[in-house]
Amino acid sequence: MRQNKILKISIGIVAFVLLFMLLTMVFLEPWAAKKIQTAFNKSSDKYHLEIGEVNISILQSGIELENITLSTKLQNDSLTDFQGEIVSVKFKGIKLFKALFKNDIDVREVNIFNSRFEGKLPFQEKTGPAKVSPLNIRIESLIFDRLVLDIKDKLSSRTYSLEDAVLKVYDIQVAKQDTISPEIIRQFDFNAQKYATVSADSMYTMTAIGIDYAATSNSLAVDSFSVHPNYSNYEFTDRNKFESDRIEAGLNQIVFHDFSAGDFIKSGNLVSSYIEIGKMAIDIFRDKRKEFKHVDKPAFQDLIYNYKGKITIDSIGISGGKLTYTEHAEGANEPGVIRFNELNALIFNITNDTIFKTEKAFLGFNAEALLMGKAKMKVQMKGRLFDSQNTFAVNGNLSGIEVMELNPMLEKNAFIYATSGKIDAMSFSFTTNNTKSAGQMNLRYDGLNVAVKNKRTDDTTAVKERVASVIANMKIVNSNPMPGEEVRQGVIGFERDPEKSFFNYCAKSIISGIKSSVTKTQETRKESRKQRRDK
Repeated sequence: MRQNKILKISIGIVAFVLLFMLLTMVFLEPWAAKKIQTAFNKSSDKYHLEIGEVNISILQSGIELENITLSTKLQNDSLTDFQGEIVSVKFKGIKLFKALFKNDIDVREVNIFNSRFEGKLPFQEKTGPAKVSPLNIRIESLIFDRLVLDIKDKLSSRTYSLEDAVLKVYDIQVAKQDTISPEIIRQFDFNAQKYATVSADSMYTMTAIGIDYAATSNSLAVDSFSVHPNYSNYEFTDRNKFESDRIEAGLNQIVFHDFSAGDFIKSGNLVSSYIEIGKMAIDIFRDKRKEFKHVDKPAFQDLIYNYKGKITIDSIGISGGKLTYTEHAEGANEPGVIRFNELNALIFNITNDTIFKTEKAFLGFNAEALLMGKAKMKVQMKGRLFDSQNTFAVNGNLSGIEVMELNPMLEKNAFIYATSGKIDAMSFSFTTNNTKSAGQMNLRYDGLNVAVKNKRTDDTTAVKERVASVIANMKIVNSNPMPGEEVRQGVIGFERDPEKSFFNYCAKSIISGIKSSVTKTQETRKESRKQRRDK
């Protein structure tokens, strides 16, 4: 008898559960889907929501929404054309008491699976009043699994795309009437197969492959990052009225150590103990035949100080790379090229922390590379932070190289061609500031001889060019030191052009020392005349 009662009670419970599940499936779930759709579509004047199916789990306090579509409402004056598809959204651990009686959203976990958003939006700088939260919201864990984005700007050529991304956001807390912005994201993990964006002017595409960020280790790793111009050299420069650099860059195996992506998103702070770059390749092209835009450029240090957020990077290391600079000079038939291969560099103490206005600290740069793939060149730069004159000390040296190896730049930009000569060694030391550079150059070379080229025909054998070559060789000393003489010391001195970059400033300073070393001074001319008389 007792067993029969237990059996009847059990059957009754099962029947009640089945009936409740049936009522939930037949009435509650469709009602919930319609309720959610109606509430959203009524509150949004731009987007229309459709939900294919709703599954409710009372025992697990969960809701699953399936086959969700989001689209823009038809409006004649709308600049928005947006579509979104989500296979499934699961809410787990919903605190029903808070939802029903306190009108608060408190959820343990939200999982969004296989979502794709694409379309065109107006990326306006001013988007109107900031959005505020109508409820108190707390989500312990929000996960986007396999997120795909393809968004275009209707007002420019800017685009954003994201492939196979996984985003995990932890402990989202928004109080009622709080502004909804990226600042609500405190901690997150993120990885994506690919991220790409096209600049608003369509000139560049920037792509990152293999992105992986972990909040627990504060480490961001990127397999490769590239900056790719969308036009060839001359097509690119033809689209600009003024001189401009066309930059193509590729970086591999990039790691930001002790880097908070959340802090960077919220406040723009760029803080890292070490940024390492495995390989780097940069190609720069400039067409000097274009009109020059007369605008002052800030000093290198001022670029750091003027950054709106906080910058504190202990060091940036590049363990291998190459740099190519191509310049088409005015009057030249073809561009000249200078190359640096096997580049290794370390930049240290990059910061705009104002504490260093009173405490002594230095920004520095050490690099070594093979000039034209032949001669090892080393450069060291060091400057006091928050120095009012932006003073930099520069030291460097170059090993032996045949001067003819420099012809790819000399003949196209200086319109001279080295027919013979060898640089045995070169060392330089100078300081730069906001107005001028000053220092010394020690350049050892022998057998230097040059030929002048015709700018239009590139000919060096015509009578005019031969005469010019003779005059040019009369103005230079073909060796240093000359037989029986001590090594001549060159003088570095160059006035800073505020319209040119810091690296142009340093290069022109070094060139001034080379000219001083190879050009005959009044004293060397007198010595040459004396030697001819003695003979």
